[in-house]
Amino acid sequence: MAIGRRPVLSGLACVAAASPLTAIGADVGAEPGATYWSSGQSFAGQNYVAGVDASGTLVGQAPLPDRGHALTARPGGGEAVMCARRPGTFMAVVDLRSGRVDRMVESPDGRHFQGHAVYASNGRLLFATENDFADGRGVIGIYDAADGYTRVGEMSSHEIGPHDIAMAPSGDALIVANGGILTHPDFGRAKQNLDTMAPSLALIDPRDGSLLAEHRLPADLHQLSIRHLAVRPDGAIAAAMQYEGPETDRPPLVGLLRGSGPIRLLSAPEPVQTQMANYCGSVTFDATGMVFAASSPRGGIITFWDAGAGGYLAEAQVPDGCGVAPDGTVGGFMISSGLGGHWRFSVVDGGLGRLGGIGAPIVRWDNHMTRVSA
Repeated sequence: MAIGRRPVLSGLACVAAASPLTAIGADVGAEPGATYWSSGQSFAGQNYVAGVDASGTLVGQAPLPDRGHALTARPGGGEAVMCARRPGTFMAVVDLRSGRVDRMVESPDGRHFQGHAVYASNGRLLFATENDFADGRGVIGIYDAADGYTRVGEMSSHEIGPHDIAMAPSGDALIVANGGILTHPDFGRAKQNLDTMAPSLALIDPRDGSLLAEHRLPADLHQLSIRHLAVRPDGAIAAAMQYEGPETDRPPLVGLLRGSGPIRLLSAPEPVQTQMANYCGSVTFDATGMVFAASSPRGGIITFWDAGAGGYLAEAQVPDGCGVAPDGTVGGFMISSGLGGHWRFSVVDGGLGRLGGIGAPIVRWDNHMTRVSA
C-alpha cells in the first residue's frame, strides 16, 4: 500500500498538541477498549454487524438479514442501531457488550430506510432517514428507543433523498444530508431524477420538524449529491459528496461548513482529484477535530484535509477503502476495506500499515465504520 505522495505539514503534531481542540478526544491517544463497528459479509455471503478492536481482531458479530450500512451508538448506554443499506426495511438494535442483535425494527408500509440514523442527545428518541417512495419525498422517522423503538412520528427532511443525519452538538438541530436523488424500491437503487436533482444540507428542529436553515450548492453543481457528513463538537461540518454528472467532470467532492455558511468546497491536486473518481463514501474528523478524512472506495484512495485552513494534506492508497474512523490519536485513523481487512494511517508521519488482527469470517466490510468508546 503506497503512502500519500504529498508531504504532510511537518508541524501538525505540535500544533495539535497545543490546540484546545485536543480536548475533543478522550486523551488524544489510543483509548484502551475502544471498538470499531461495521456491517460485513462472509465468504458465503452471510451479512453481519461486527466489531473489531484496535488491532483489527473481531470482538463481536451477529447475523443480519441483508446488508447493513451505518451504525450509530446510543448515548449513555451499550446499545446501538445498525441501519439497513438503502432500500432496506430493517434496523438492528445491537448490544455492544455482547455483540448480539436484541431487536429488529421494521420500517412502516410505504417507507424504507436510507442507511443512517442518529439519537437525540439524551438517547430517548432515534431519528432515521427514510424514503416516502409513493410520494417521492424524504422523511425522518422518529422512534422511541425507551419504548422498544416504537415509531412515534415522522417529519419532512425538506428535500428528496435524505441519507446521512447527525445531531448538532447543542442538541437543538438535526443536520441532514439530502442527496437529492429520487429512487423507488420497485427499481432497486436506480436514480430517477438526475437532470432535476437539487441536494441540500438541512438543519431541522427535532421538536417540530421546522426548517431552521438550509445550505445548497451553486446551480451548476446541482448533480453533486451531498451524502455524508461529520460534525465537530464546535458545530463545524465536513461533508462528502458523490457526483452524478458527466464522468469527465472533476468537481470538488468535499466541503466545510461553519456557522451560517456557505458550504466551502475543497479540491485536491489534479491527480488525486481524478483518482477520487467523483465519489466519496465516508467522512470523519480525527480525535482533535483538526483533520478530517474522506474515503473514495471506487478510486481506492482516502484523502486527508486540514479542517482549519481547508487545505489538502495527504492521501493513503487502500483498495476499496471506505470505512474511516478516528483512532484516538492526533491525525490518526482506522480504515476498513470492501476487500477485507483494516489499516491505520497517521497524517502526522504518513505511516500506513495493515492490521494483523483476526477478522474471520468477515471478508468484506461495508461502507462505514463507527468508533465506540469503552
